[in-house]
Amino acid sequence: MSNRRWTRQELLVAFRLYCQIPFGKLHSLNPEIIKIAELIDRTPSALAMKLANIASLDPAITSTGRKGLSSASNADKEMWQEMQNNWENFAIESENTINYILRGSESYVAENESASEYQDYTGQDRIVPTKTRIGQNFFRKSVLSAYKYRCCITGLAIPKLLEAVLKLLVSLEQEQKIRQIGWKYR
Repeated sequence: MSNRRWTRQELLVAFRLYCQIPFGKLHSLNPEIIKIAELIDRTPSALAMKLANIASLDPAITSTGRKGLSSASNADKEMWQEMQNNWENFAIESENTINYILRGSESYVAENESASEYQDYTGQDRIVPTKTRIGQNFFRKSVLSAYKYRCCITGLAIPKLLEAVLKLLVSLEQEQKIRQIGWKYR
């Protein structure tokens, strides 16, 4: 691991982590940071410092008197702007990048092979139709992280409840969009 410039893919991974790890957990001993740092051939300290540099660009952090490190690069600032200008595309690209990197890791392959073997011992194929919202996983994790995995109204920290509420909000948003389109064309 050397002192080299961050690639776009590495920055996408760092920004994704930043959006999904609470500010107080952006340190080199965080297991998720350690795992991802290894996958992108960076030290956990380098990745944690990059995350703290990104935090210095975040008004949600700086407006509360907290601050990240003061060494955000021009590439960090450009990527922050890109994320702000087109959140949905940014979420999709960063999620695709991390998935690509994880697919190549031995632990990912081992986890997925053992999980599928555990669930289906026959070795037969099955077709499972699913509907997935693009960028939903990124959005869900970002919202949960922003509220420290607690309900912003009740303060409860029940993950299944939080996920159910997010799904409900998404479906209500879809209904509202459909209604608005319907009213436009009447």
